[in-house]
Formats: sequence, structure tokens, C-alpha cells
Amino acid sequence: MKVWGREFGAGVIVVACLSGCGGGGSSDTVIPGFSTPDKAVTIRFNAVVGNEIAACNTDYELVGTAGSTIQFKDFRLFVTRIRLVTSGGEEVPVALDTTDWQAQDVALLDYEDATGLCTGTQEINGSVTGTVPDNGQTFNAIRFTVGVPESINHTEQNSVSPFNVTNLNWGWTNGYKFMRIDIPDWNMHLGATGCAANAQSVVECTNSNRPEIELFGFDPDVNAVQLDYAALVQESNVSANINGAAGCMSGVDDTDCVEIFTQLGLNLASGENDNVLSQTVFSVAP
Repeated sequence: MKVWGREFGAGVIVVACLSGCGGGGSSDTVIPGFSTPDKAVTIRFNAVVGNEIAACNTDYELVGTAGSTIQFKDFRLFVTRIRLVTSGGEEVPVALDTTDWQAQDVALLDYEDATGLCTGTQEINGSVTGTVPDNGQTFNAIRFTVGVPESINHTEQNSVSPFNVTNLNWGWTNGYKFMRIDIPDWNMHLGATGCAANAQSVVECTNSNRPEIELFGFDPDVNAVQLDYAALVQESNVSANINGAAGCMSGVDDTDCVEIFTQLGLNLASGENDNVLSQTVFSVAP
């Protein structure tokens, strides 16, 4: 056996070649200090209403407890902290690409296209792209957070996409609307509440209101994450408003938010994820 060693920066390349390499022998290359290559991943997020694709300028029947017929006016949400989970239970964070739809570990999912009652933009986005270390691992679950991280939720980023969408911003103190799904006379706006600035102008919120989603049986090469509006409002009457602003605006005293938060796995009073509740809105789809 012949062994060659050559210094290469801080690491050493050592190549061991048995006689008859490639012909019954084996070869191993050890390169200390070199990082694992990255693998590109695309995670699809499909928006639906029951068994139908969610889109603008389309009627959906039998929605909510009153069996209402609806059309969308807006349908957008932010997601962050996306992690894939290996078959061994290891979390692998997805390093998001920087694009018009993604920045600072946050992605904007946008399903409205400015047709029908929708008044946003024509561009839509239903996927998140990024990279993970290419270790040959297999994934069978996904975890992510709906929302914008508290560290950047109250920063003014009017020139930074995707944070420059003005109708997803509640203002500096309250931050961003993590999820906005509007239909005529009934809106669902999810965001942090009880927010106030202290003497150092640092904003603190009593209610985080950020759903933590965990889905098993998910392989990014095969599956998509599915967001179902019918499941979100399955225990809500979207043709009537109980109190406060039309629909659910995330207020702790907004009765219309009780069932919405329950479907998202959130405790309305505390704004925290509740282990007693099982979210029904997100699932795994082919």
C-alpha cells in the first residue's frame, strides 16, 4: 500500500490506495476541515378549500357552520424556522434562498392574484426554496412556524421584499400580519397582540400568536404541505360576526377568534401553542 500526504490549508488530504484499486479493492478519501456540500430543496405549500384548490375569482360552497358560499379577497401568510426531520429524529434547518419572496429566514406564501375580489398583486407564490447539508439522509417530517420572528417583527423594512407588502403590516408596534385570509365581511388576520414599546423603544408583546406546525410522513421530494381554509373555519360562521371587527383580528376578547385559534393549535388567552389542542389546518399532501 502506498500513502501520500499533502498539507492543504488547515486540513490534510490523505489518499490510501490498495493494490488493484477499482478492481476488488477500495479507496477512501479523508478531508478534515472540508464542509459537507449542500442540497437544494423545494417545499411546496398548497392552499385548498376542502378538496378544491384555493384561488381568487372562484366560488366555494358549504363553508363554515352556516354552509356559506364565499370568494377570497386575500390569502397570504408568512412562514419561518423551517426544519426537516430525519428518520433518526434529527432536525435539519432549511437555509432559505434570498429571493423576492424570501429573506432573513422568512418566506411569504401568496395565493391571491388580483382577479375577482382580490386586490393584491398578480404574482403568486406557493413554495419555499433553500438548501440543507447533503449527508444522504432521508426525511420523514417537517416543522415550521407561521409568522415573522419577534427579532424582526417590529422593524421597518419598506424596501426589503417580502416585507414591503403594506397591507400585511399592522404598523411598527404591532408588527406584521402573520396570516391574512379575507372574504367579504369576514376577515382572518393573525398577528402578535398586546404589543407596546418600553422606555428604550423596544417592543414587547404579551401574545405571540405564532402557530408551531409539525407534520409527520413528509418527504420534500414527494409531498407538499397543505393549508385548508375549510378546516380553519370549520367551527366558525363566516356569514356573521359575533363581536368586534368583522371576523377574527387576533384579539383576546374577540369571540370570533376562539375557534380559529383552536384550529391553529393556539390558546387565545395566552397566545401560546397549546399541547392539549391539535391543529387541523395544515396537513401532508402528495
